[in-house]
Amino acid sequence: MTRFLVYTCTAFLAAFAGVSWAARGFPVNFSSGASPGAVSPLLPTLTTTFGDGSVERKREQLAAQQMQDPDNARRNPLRTETLQAATGYALSPCDKTMKANLVAATRDYAMAYAEIGKCSPMFRNCDPVYDKANATYSTPLDLRVREALHEAFEQGGISKDDFPPAMQMAVMTLANSQGSPVPACARSAERKH
Repeated sequence: MTRFLVYTCTAFLAAFAGVSWAARGFPVNFSSGASPGAVSPLLPTLTTTFGDGSVERKREQLAAQQMQDPDNARRNPLRTETLQAATGYALSPCDKTMKANLVAATRDYAMAYAEIGKCSPMFRNCDPVYDKANATYSTPLDLRVREALHEAFEQGGISKDDFPPAMQMAVMTLANSQGSPVPACARSAERKH
């Protein structure tokens, strides 16, 4: 019983002290010899302003660094394979083999993109990681691949649902499209009738 009274009194005193401190605006008194007038006011730390172009310059610099990276050239076969598969599908969207090739190539391409951009926003700021992934996939060849993927997805017959759920966001980002499960062949057949 004595412990209970001690804990209750301690909790009451702590609550009273906290409320009193809060009522006075949480004042803090440092007795380090510095006078209140010696404290300098806080200054803003904003390093960019709206429309100054610094963000674009930073992205361009990051893209240039990625172009110099030796790992960048190792991704070229993956890029080329995806470009060929997307172009083949865009030219022949009714061919099941072309679709299978496109799905396989896009899955590998998106998997590499997702691996670079892997980040957990719960534990840290992911903007630098995402910027690096986007810079890595912004080479001239990547831009051609992304355009070809967009054209292939817009043909129809392929959509985000052809990929595993974990890959769908990366695929949609790279293709800039969700695609359509309705095949282009079905659309052209409907128009003829």
